[in-house]
Amino acid sequence: MERKKRGYKRLVEKKRDYRLFAIACEGSVRERDYFACFEVLSSRISVDLIADIDEDGNVIVSNNSSPDHVLQRAQIYADNTDLIEDDQMWIVVDVDNWPEKQLSILAQECHSKGWNLAISNPCFEVWLCYHMEDDIPDGGEIKDSAYFKHHLSQLTVEGYSPEVYSPLAFKAIEVAKAKDMNPDMRIPPYKVTYVYRLMEQMKKFSSKSELALFAGGGIDSYLLSRT
Repeated sequence: MERKKRGYKRLVEKKRDYRLFAIACEGSVRERDYFACFEVLSSRISVDLIADIDEDGNVIVSNNSSPDHVLQRAQIYADNTDLIEDDQMWIVVDVDNWPEKQLSILAQECHSKGWNLAISNPCFEVWLCYHMEDDIPDGGEIKDSAYFKHHLSQLTVEGYSPEVYSPLAFKAIEVAKAKDMNPDMRIPPYKVTYVYRLMEQMKKFSSKSELALFAGGGIDSYLLSRT
């Protein structure tokens, strides 16, 4: 089955048998590398990581990770892609040092467009830590992203690897969901991440056998099983 992978070239698809997850992340490579692992999760879903492009449609590297820029990138993608009703657009951003007002505006924009928003407080590494532990130790007075990034690097001897962590995502869903005590809040409190909501949707549209194989054998074994 041929899948539409990068959505900046408009394609007309009368019918397809998979659900598209279009994901616009902040500028970090870590998020993109993590979500790229799920491109092979299931034949029922397709993951499209929305990149910055130039006027000729070529992918470019950008250091602009502001919520406004991520939203703009997603809008350009939506304007140039034949999304269907069952497809899902996800905006993945961190609280970090962004003003609450800016994040609230982003949440309002996503709601008005019918898009999904996965915010982590303070950063995406909170989600990754929950792959390995049920609770993240308190950093004391240090509550910024640097603490969580350092803590993540200490959780395994080899350091962080998306190929190692991604098969544990379905365990992380349960941990992160339990931390979300006020799910109606637009912006999550400290050490809470809404990325689990995105992963719940991917899990929902994957078969039990695909999930078991992905989680049990790791990325390399999973790819071999599908060749």
